This record gives sequence, structure tokens and C-alpha cells, in this order.
Amino acid sequence: IDFILSEYPSFVDVPTSNWAWRYVEALYTQGITTGCIPSPLSYCPDNQVTRAEMAVFIERAIRSGDYAPPVVSPLTFTDTTTHWAKYWIEQFKTDGITTGCGPNIYCPNQYVTRAEMAVFIERALRGGSYTPPAVSLTFTDTTSHWAKYWIEQFRTDGITTGCGPNVYCPDQYVTRAEMAVFLSRAFGYTLPPQP
Repeated sequence: IDFILSEYPSFVDVPTSNWAWRYVEALYTQGITTGCIPSPLSYCPDNQVTRAEMAVFIERAIRSGDYAPPVVSPLTFTDTTTHWAKYWIEQFKTDGITTGCGPNIYCPNQYVTRAEMAVFIERALRGGSYTPPAVSLTFTDTTSHWAKYWIEQFRTDGITTGCGPNVYCPDQYVTRAEMAVFLSRAFGYTLPPQP
């Protein structure tokens, strides 16, 4: 991918001075995101990512930016039947990346935590049957967390360095800017050069 700096920034709310602009541009170039507002084209970097949005982002990352999920029936989750992302969520489940948030429900409008993000991306990279190994932990705030080994694998894979010195903030919600960084690192997207 050739980046032409004069074409940037693509989004009015992610200037080149934004800490995540290179990652956001990479996602846009790959077709993973079309932004959050079409005119003027905006990305909403500080908005928190919903579980529905995450299904779309990851499915596009796995397949391609122009992927559209198949229309299927019946749907697995009772709380997605009228949701705009229902088929994306169904594909997310079919791929083994999610089992939902409870019996037969997905919670599409619930925000994604940093712990959940680690699980989603690791499953996307390694397959739905993957289970991370039990290892020594790096982060002091994950020692009793249900996702501690997922988070550790996330760190081992170079996708995260945490949210501060020796901490990961597992229950903090993920912003769209942070999600761009996680996905770009996970799928090895080429970043535009620093201006």
C-alpha cells in the first residue's frame, strides 16, 4: 500500500497530531472502517466500541474490507433479530469468536472491555477453539481476572503494552482509537509514515 501524505488526514476528527491517526488511517485504507459520520467524514476516535461494531470490524479484518456476511435464518441470539448488525454478529458466532454475553443473547449495544477485546482478537487470529496457555502474568491488575491468560497472550503477541506501567485495565471500555491500534497490530497493517 502506497500512502500519499497529501491525502491525509482522511477524517476531520483525527488530525495527524492525534496519537492514533496512523492506525486509524491504516484501518480506513484497508476498508475496515468507513467512519462514524459520512459528512464531514469523521471517525469518532474517543467513542467507545460496541459489541456490534466489534463484530463488523473483526469480520472485515479476517476476510476483507468489502466483505458482507450472508443472510441466515434463524438467528442464534434473541436480542439481535432487529439489529442492523445481526448478520455480522451471526458470522462472528459461526467463526467461534463469540458465544454471546449470556444464554442466547449477544448484547450488541454493550461496550467492549479491554479484556473482551483481547479474547475476540486472539480467537480471530488463532481460531475459535483456541485457549491460551497458563503462564506467569505481567500485569498486576489481571491476577484474579477471568481473562488473565488471554490478556497475557495479547501482550506476548505484541498487540498491547497495557494502559500504564505493569497494568492492563481489563474492565475499561475500548475506544475506537484504541481498537484501531489493536487491529492494526494484530493483522499487521502497513502504517502511513509519520509526517
